[in-house]
Amino acid sequence: MNTKFQKISVFILAFLLALVLAVNFVPVLKNNINQILTKQLLGEVNVALVKPVLAADIYPLFFCPCCGQPLDKNNICCGQAQERIDYIDSLVGQNLSEKEVVLAYAKKYGLNSFVDKNKQEETQNWLAENAPAERPAISLTPENYDFGDISLVRGTVTTLFELKNEGQKDLVINKLDTSCGCTSASIVFKGEEGPRFAMAGHGIASPTDWEVAIPPGESAKLKVYYDPSVHLDFRGYAIREIYIFSNDPIDFEKKVQVELNQVD
Repeated sequence: MNTKFQKISVFILAFLLALVLAVNFVPVLKNNINQILTKQLLGEVNVALVKPVLAADIYPLFFCPCCGQPLDKNNICCGQAQERIDYIDSLVGQNLSEKEVVLAYAKKYGLNSFVDKNKQEETQNWLAENAPAERPAISLTPENYDFGDISLVRGTVTTLFELKNEGQKDLVINKLDTSCGCTSASIVFKGEEGPRFAMAGHGIASPTDWEVAIPPGESAKLKVYYDPSVHLDFRGYAIREIYIFSNDPIDFEKKVQVELNQVD
């Protein structure tokens, strides 16, 4: 009798326990199902609401280095503008987001290619926030040099900028560029001067298969040349820019300036 009563008691307890578990489990299961369905629904809505990236919206964010005007596919002024427009078209064709297209373009042609300086600053801040802690970091001093009066009689003049890797990985420089064919530049590292670069498509033919690696803490020199004979009829004040392209994930297009007053 006791054994039978014990069996019934165990059965009743097991039933009650199962009932309690079911009561508590069903709402949780229902809630989880609702969350899954909501996420799926929102995902479908978000996909439906994503605006496709249009190349025509990207062109005017950047200017042509030749004429300084925003890129315009209906008004292509030179080969450099065509190259940049074609590159934007290729990025958009890969179904990238607008941010991905903008970052890829900026990394190829530099942060200084933005028309809107606010957009440039926004992009640079994003790069800084997402850059690895251990990275190469380029530093140039000074960032501006004044040649003073430059005469045709005196001919080509030069100056040196101090270039240092203040990061924790090798700084690899593989390209230089300038804002005018009258200005060219090279890197001097450990007493050896590399090839001279000038404005793309103008003046000196810039190499395409050169690079130099500067270890952390070490320095090099940026040597800048200005040739007044390139503009024989020019007289007056001018600013020329030099761009150094490297693997620094934030400052991958470092800019310095030289200024001068060209006289007879």
